[in-house]
Amino acid sequence: MILFLDYDGVRHPSLVVMGEHGPALVGDGELFMWADNLASLLAANPHVQLVLSTSWARRLPFAEVRDFLPMALRRRVVGSTWHRIQTDPANSHGLPYSYWQDATRHQQVRRWVTLHRLRRWAAIDDDADGWDDADRTHLVHTQADAGLSDPAALSRLAELLRGQP
Repeated sequence: MILFLDYDGVRHPSLVVMGEHGPALVGDGELFMWADNLASLLAANPHVQLVLSTSWARRLPFAEVRDFLPMALRRRVVGSTWHRIQTDPANSHGLPYSYWQDATRHQQVRRWVTLHRLRRWAAIDDDADGWDDADRTHLVHTQADAGLSDPAALSRLAELLRGQP
């Protein structure tokens, strides 16, 4: 199973800015403050691999974006929706780079799902805009200020990991 993982509004509150020294959380808390919640849930699911679908991937190199994760999650990462678009022309399927600049998160995830012919997948994101009704069953929609600290979001993710729609 592939799990598409956003960072802001999922792993920590959504108010993050890209500063001179990298990403910084605006307000209370710290970056990746809810990382352990995801790591704990995935510990019982060794078959789950991660694809990074965070906007950080547009600004930072893939390895840097991946390496913000704790090791338990980092070793599960198999790619990023954005980096493949930049580096692998086959991933764009003839669509111009400018298309991907404005692509919604759902469009990026859907492209990966289609290219890799995924049957089992889920996405965790605080941005539900533009998601097709058919794909919403795969989405764990988090609240921007609660992310994976929300028991309802964790419960929904657990259901998807068990294969329940």
